[in-house]
Amino acid sequence: MKKIYTLLVATLLVVNLKSKAQDTLFYEGFQFVMNSYTDTSGTIPTNTVDAMCYNIDIDLLTPHTGAGFRSRQWWQTLAFADADLYTTAGFPDTNIVFTSSSWFDNASTPRADDWFITKNLLLGNHDTLFWKSAPFQTPRYCDGYQVLLSHTSNDISTFTDTLFIAAEMATITGSNDSTFSGYTFTPPNKFIHGFDNTYTEYHAVSDSARLRGVLRPFFVPLDNHGNQNVFIAFRHYSYDDNFISIDDILVRGDRNHQGIHEYSNQLSLSLSPNPSTNQSIVSYTLKSQSFVKLSVFDISGKLVFTQSNDTMTQGQHSTVLNTSEFAKGFYTLTIQSTDGISSVKLIVQ
Repeated sequence: MKKIYTLLVATLLVVNLKSKAQDTLFYEGFQFVMNSYTDTSGTIPTNTVDAMCYNIDIDLLTPHTGAGFRSRQWWQTLAFADADLYTTAGFPDTNIVFTSSSWFDNASTPRADDWFITKNLLLGNHDTLFWKSAPFQTPRYCDGYQVLLSHTSNDISTFTDTLFIAAEMATITGSNDSTFSGYTFTPPNKFIHGFDNTYTEYHAVSDSARLRGVLRPFFVPLDNHGNQNVFIAFRHYSYDDNFISIDDILVRGDRNHQGIHEYSNQLSLSLSPNPSTNQSIVSYTLKSQSFVKLSVFDISGKLVFTQSNDTMTQGQHSTVLNTSEFAKGFYTLTIQSTDGISSVKLIVQ
């Protein structure tokens, strides 16, 4: 059987590798596909050092044709939820996501199996993987997916490390509502979109059993894979549901602040709420009287906020960080004192 492969050139963020802040190793926002083609040879171009990203259809099933356009593999489309579509100065700034379908025609075992695989990445000591995802609907027919890692190649058989799993709806056992009590999900005890009553919205053409999924941010530390070459895959693996979307895949880490992670527990630094929309409380503990400097860096390593205090007493402290003026995105917050340097990831929505 022939398999369909689409080759993508990843969109990279330009960063200064000599920056004193976080370095971006990989970014794909799916706004543009600079080069793509379909490979119908039936042989995956396996490579251990591939500089390209691959979009692979493994299931080879025909998408459902009665509900609009659906591709065989991941494809670019608008985000599902109104909350993920923005308008600036009267012009639509559309949020493009990568989407895969699990609704098929004339299939006895209609399970989606679509893969998006990053290029080969050489990780540093303390890199972190960020991304967002949203199902088209939840809890009824909520799609699931996996985030996997390979140390070997971009061959799908080598992705043996599981970084994250989002469960899919398995059966309808009770009432048709949004309480999740009338549904079962698989695999058990895994993350379920909308289960905590966040990152969903009611849609006029839907109902309470089909809440629209709003893009939700996730991150996974990659410290256990430090200084190794890896491939990261997003696998849509869902049985007869609807759509799943992913967006803003980012791998970044600290190449220059060698002491940040080593001293990460020195100040007991915490940030709440995170993600943040208007403000967050920055909490930390000093072991001795010390000066304190708080800094916030954006995704490119640019310093966007700083605050210094001459001398703070020993003990617990907290300060309010106003995030309402920050653009939506990923940041790194650091606190420096004579006890050391601590950092924490910050997401502004």
